[in-house]
Amino acid sequence: MRKTLPTLTPVALLLLAVTGGAYAASNAQITITGTVVAATCDVSLSTNNLDLGNYTPAQFTAVATPVAASQKQFTVGVNNCQAPLAANDTANLVVTGQTLGGNANMFNSTGTNTGVMLSQIATPTTYISNGDKLLLATAGLTPEAGDFNGKSLSLQAGLASNATANGVNIGAVNAPILFSFAYN
Repeated sequence: MRKTLPTLTPVALLLLAVTGGAYAASNAQITITGTVVAATCDVSLSTNNLDLGNYTPAQFTAVATPVAASQKQFTVGVNNCQAPLAANDTANLVVTGQTLGGNANMFNSTGTNTGVMLSQIATPTTYISNGDKLLLATAGLTPEAGDFNGKSLSLQAGLASNATANGVNIGAVNAPILFSFAYN
């Protein structure tokens, strides 16, 4: 018996170590989402990062109006679109992002009173709000993928504040903005 016990001891210790490790493991969870839609398009941007530059509080001369020198252009468009289902169906872009309290059109996730305002180049003083749906294209009488493919909007972004001059907070502005395809 004495010879068997010493040979079993390392095996028993190994078994205890492996069993103890099993209790120390953590769990992992993934959330997987998807949506069934009538038609799809891939959304693309001319740039994924847009640096509007550095500005002093004195340059913010009007409330909720972008500093002219800060405004920069970019495009957002769609490709790889399926053919629309019916004549006059529409391709739209939905704009979402965190905004300043009380300013649905001033995007910012950093907590300062300065944010980014967006507008279409064609309508530069009509500012885009969180949740707005922008018309991109309308299907023709005989719908085909080309009715939506390659369509884009020219937009501009600029820094603005809900205060002027001395009331403007110093600090970084970060505004992640999502453009999603919406059919009809």
